[in-house]
Amino acid sequence: MNMKTNTSLGRLVRGAKLLLLAGVFLAAASRPALAQSEEGIKAAFLYNFAKFTTWPDGAFAGGSAPVTVGFVGADALADKFEQVVTGRNANGRDFAIKKLAGGAGAENCQMVYVGDATQAAAVLGATKGKPVLTLGGSDSFVSAGGMVNFVMEGGKVSFDLDLNAVNANGLKVDAKLRQVARNVKGG
Repeated sequence: MNMKTNTSLGRLVRGAKLLLLAGVFLAAASRPALAQSEEGIKAAFLYNFAKFTTWPDGAFAGGSAPVTVGFVGADALADKFEQVVTGRNANGRDFAIKKLAGGAGAENCQMVYVGDATQAAAVLGATKGKPVLTLGGSDSFVSAGGMVNFVMEGGKVSFDLDLNAVNANGLKVDAKLRQVARNVKGG
């Protein structure tokens, strides 16, 4: 195989991964219009991250406690996520949505999305070593210790995944997420 064919094959495989990801994640969106916006796609991703993440015993207050998802500097995404998850659950758990001003309270969530990059250090500090899946959307989020970073690539939403950070906080993510990630760090 020559270099040009190898490169084309790589693009084809990456495109197939993104299509699979979009199919899995967008199928979860309750309204087709949500899939048309970046926030709608991210909200569907967040829902599926909740479905495909395993938290350790003790991560929830009780057997019927909801998956609490915090949003820092991302109120519009929090509202869109609430629309997506209304009437749905993740592995038998309902959802609770919290809009946070910064790192305070982040340690009491199971997932935290950081939309304000200036708050990333505070959130990551508050959740370090705790069973909280941290997600963001800035270039330096994963290098700062975040677990999932959303990226725009070719006009499409994708994500990078840091398994070292995921494992350090006692979480496990399903292989399906690892397979559709744009980049996976650690293992």
